[in-house]
Amino acid sequence: MRHPYMTYGSLVASEHYLASTMASEVLREGGNAVDAAVVASLSLSVLLPHLGGLGGDFFALVKRGSDVKFIDGSGPSPLELTREELVKRGYKEMPANGPLSITVPGYLDGLYLMWRNYGEMDWRDLVLMVAKIARDGFPVSDSLSSAVKSNKELLSRDPGSTSTYLSIGGRGDRQRFKGMASALEKIAQDPREFYEGDIALKIVNYVRSRGGCFSLEDLSRYRAEEGYPVAADVWDFVAYEMPPPTQGVTTLHMMMLTGELEGPYSWERIKKMVEISRIAYYVRDKYITDPKYMKISLKELLSPSIFDKINYIKKFDLGDTTFFTVVDSNEMAVAGIQSIFTAFGSGLTEPEYQITLNCRASSFSLDEDHVNRLEPGKKTLHTLSSLLLEKDGDWYIIGTSGGHFRPQLHWWISTNLLKYKMDYQEALNFPRAYFDLSSNTLVAEEGLELREDGISIRVQRYPSRLGVAAIAHIRNDGLKTGCVDIRGDGGCSGTLF
Repeated sequence: MRHPYMTYGSLVASEHYLASTMASEVLREGGNAVDAAVVASLSLSVLLPHLGGLGGDFFALVKRGSDVKFIDGSGPSPLELTREELVKRGYKEMPANGPLSITVPGYLDGLYLMWRNYGEMDWRDLVLMVAKIARDGFPVSDSLSSAVKSNKELLSRDPGSTSTYLSIGGRGDRQRFKGMASALEKIAQDPREFYEGDIALKIVNYVRSRGGCFSLEDLSRYRAEEGYPVAADVWDFVAYEMPPPTQGVTTLHMMMLTGELEGPYSWERIKKMVEISRIAYYVRDKYITDPKYMKISLKELLSPSIFDKINYIKKFDLGDTTFFTVVDSNEMAVAGIQSIFTAFGSGLTEPEYQITLNCRASSFSLDEDHVNRLEPGKKTLHTLSSLLLEKDGDWYIIGTSGGHFRPQLHWWISTNLLKYKMDYQEALNFPRAYFDLSSNTLVAEEGLELREDGISIRVQRYPSRLGVAAIAHIRNDGLKTGCVDIRGDGGCSGTLF
């Protein structure tokens, strides 16, 4: 049984206890929440490379006082990756993985932008802390060992993934990523090395050798961006989510559509989630893509009139992601989330620097009339998002893995906390469910009240891997509480003062 971590100092909650421990060392040395977040994020990239890393995406909400900013570390499609090129190669829909599923990795520049704007400690020192565990080794977790076994077929298709991952042993075996350590050592000196130096050259050459469309221009022209979250008044709280191209507004839509709820285990609650998911996801798939290509304003997107009709259904996959949160003693907070989309992303790993590349382009549509259609240099609809809730100086920070189903899981956890008044750990441990619109199937853990009622039901043994979440709470008297999910290998750490 896990218990909340409480302190008046600082805290870190992540999906791996070593990442939380390393980030808390930064806080003890006087670093702020962003400094610690850099170490937490990079550590997770080494410890759980199947969930996120240098070849993927990074988003964050950064809270300073009552001000919240959004860091967008998502990359666009390669300039040569066009609908015409894919059709010429015989594709009728976007490939789920492989060399044509890769977008520009925005992760590192997003992390560096966040540090450049808000960090206080030396970038080089922070990155080298993580390079050391990649070079010296760490004990393999259940999560990594299981992911390698269950994705052996995907990894064995690619020489770089084969050499990087297929020798990984079981829980507790020592694992070193010396190539990744070399990449981090270069990045510590100059983060643009990833986009303009030898790392960039090796990535481009490898992807092209495997049949992809990457170019040095794709990497060298990339810059992460900072902006503002989307916000809405819900349930007597102000709810902050990540804006497009993420699906964060879908969480807000589900909350806006929620009225009174029956008991937490009840079929009536589940049925309400199914009903509002149909509406919220219709809106998402009709309107949300790269903001530069959207034909609707955020104001219109958050208007109740947006919910007029539903009829569009999209195929969903439960993506692999990892979320972490850091709160320092001054109540500066980071909600960070990173991903290569599905487990091991594209399945391609550049062998010299051991960088596994994302499969985020698989979210594009080849339908010329779709708002999220593939276009060169365009960002796709992103599944990554994090949720902040504020009322009278109290702040909740909520995040989870879950891919396309993340808004439903955010809704589920936040209703546990705010509608049913569960304590933090109970809210995370409570059985979960999500609704797959593409197959009209409810996926639910054991323990909930279930009925057929016109939809298929698939029951999973509790606790499943149905999202791995974390919560942090900042009380208005300065008490900070952190919790991690029973479904993962995570842990909390921090400082007393």
